[in-house]
Amino acid sequence: MNKTSKISLSIAFLLIIALIGLLAYNYHQLQDTKQEIKEIEQVMEFEKQASIQEFEELNRQYEEFYIETNNDSLLKLIDEEKQKVKQLLQELKTVKATNARRIKELQKELGTVRGVLKQYVAQVDSLNTVNKKLAQENVKVKRQYESATQTVKQMEEKNAELDKIIGMASILEAREITIKTLNDKGKETKRLKRISGLEICFVILRNITAERGEKNIYIRINDPNGNVMSTSENNVFEFEENKIVYSAQKSIAYGGENTPVCMYYKFNSPLEKGTYNIGIFADGNLIGSTGFVLK
Repeated sequence: MNKTSKISLSIAFLLIIALIGLLAYNYHQLQDTKQEIKEIEQVMEFEKQASIQEFEELNRQYEEFYIETNNDSLLKLIDEEKQKVKQLLQELKTVKATNARRIKELQKELGTVRGVLKQYVAQVDSLNTVNKKLAQENVKVKRQYESATQTVKQMEEKNAELDKIIGMASILEAREITIKTLNDKGKETKRLKRISGLEICFVILRNITAERGEKNIYIRINDPNGNVMSTSENNVFEFEENKIVYSAQKSIAYGGENTPVCMYYKFNSPLEKGTYNIGIFADGNLIGSTGFVLK
C-alpha cells in the first residue's frame, strides 16, 4: 500500500467516524425534539381540557340562568347563546390538541360568550330589581286603591244617607188643617142631613230644599167604612209606585214659602155618622192628615 492509499484510507475512516458522530448527534437531537413535541402536546392537551372545562362550566351557567328569568326576549337570546356554547364545546372536544390556532380561536369565542352571559346577568338583575320595585309599588297602589275604594264606598253611603235626609227634608208639610162641613149654599153647618160638601184648608209650610214650581195637591177622604170617596174611578195619582184614587185635586204655585191652600169636595151620596179620615198628598208623598166626626 502506497502512501497515497494510506492517506485516502485515513480520510475515509475519519469521515466515517464523523458521520457516525453526526448521526449520533442527530439521533439525540431527534429524541430531544420528540420529547419537546410530546411535552408541547401535553401542554396543549392540558389547555384544551381546561378550555373544555370552561365551556362546560359556561354551559352549566347558561342552564341555571335559563331558570332564573321568565323574560321571553331574554330567554330566546340565552337559548341561542346556549346552542352556540354546545356547538363550540362539541368542536373543542373533537379538535386535535396540536391545532393550536383553532383552539385559540375557540378560547376567544369562549371569552365572547362569557361576556354575553355577563351582559344577560346584568339585564336580569336589573329586571329583577325593577320587577321587585314594581311589585312593591303594585302592593302599595293596591292598598291605596282598596283604601280609596273603601273611602268612595263610605262617601257613597254618606251621600246616599245625605240624599235620603235631603229627600226627606224636601218633602212638603201640610199644617194648620181645618175642616168645615158646608150645606148646598156653601155655608157651614153641623147638621148631618144638610151637609153636602167639605172645605179643607191648610198651610203648606216653608221649605227651602223643596223644588219650586207648580204642585198638584191631592186629597183622599175615607168614609167610616174605610172607602175612598171620589167622583170618578179615573181620578187617580201615583203614590209609592201605585196608582190610587183621590177625592179632590188642585194645582198651586209653590215658591218655597208658607202657602195657604183651600180645597173643596161635594158629596154625591148621603152621609152616615162616624169618623172620616183625610189625607193630603203632594209630589207622591203624604204631607198631612186629619180626621173629623159626623154625628
